[in-house]
Amino acid sequence: MTIPFKLHNIVKRYQEREVLSIERLEIPAGEINAILGPNGSGKTTLLRIMALLLVNDEGRLEVLGEKVNWSKGQILRLRRQMSMVTQTSYMFQGSVYYNVAYGLRQRKVSESGIKRSVKEALEMVGMSAYQEADARTLSGGERQKAAIARALVLKPQVLFLDEPTSNIDMASAAEIEKHILAINQNWGTTIIMVTHNLFQAKRLADEVIFLHEGHLIEKGRAETVFDQPRDERTAAFLRGETVY
Repeated sequence: MTIPFKLHNIVKRYQEREVLSIERLEIPAGEINAILGPNGSGKTTLLRIMALLLVNDEGRLEVLGEKVNWSKGQILRLRRQMSMVTQTSYMFQGSVYYNVAYGLRQRKVSESGIKRSVKEALEMVGMSAYQEADARTLSGGERQKAAIARALVLKPQVLFLDEPTSNIDMASAAEIEKHILAINQNWGTTIIMVTHNLFQAKRLADEVIFLHEGHLIEKGRAETVFDQPRDERTAAFLRGETVY
């Protein structure tokens, strides 16, 4: 199994305050990985470093088989193989089709290629009927599905999801979970998601990563971490208790 992400002694600081310190972390390809932890534990910081949107202050980072040197050419090439969806995805003015096609147009894909790829991506998330709809009039759940389609249309090796269902209703969240599973199973996309929803992580994740105060406390198969956590801080968090 290939390892698209390898982190060694990764440190991130904000104004002298250390917010992340990961001694060693490897994430295998083709699986759904859920990053869990209390507020302020460094989940989004870790996600953004792996997505090459945030520069680590110390340590060695390998992404998709390359040691990251943060040169402009390398970062552009690697970022083009990854996509991210956040909890409040921005929609450009225009139709759903325009939004989903945007990245392909930036890459100078032919119009016939764009049409084919957009159709496939919208079908994948159940949004085919909305392609001519005004993207800014979509409901929260519809907007998130459109954002996922916009990320998928680029055929990324890795899809990052930062709380993708936290601001939408339960029915829409359940539908998006179904599409996340389908994307992973049908396309083999590596998915790395931050979520506060423990039930969602249990339903979706192959691997669970638990952070506390910027440190990696536990990592393992989801069923093992949920049923037999090794660290008491993990166990307390999973019981819904405040973790100090």
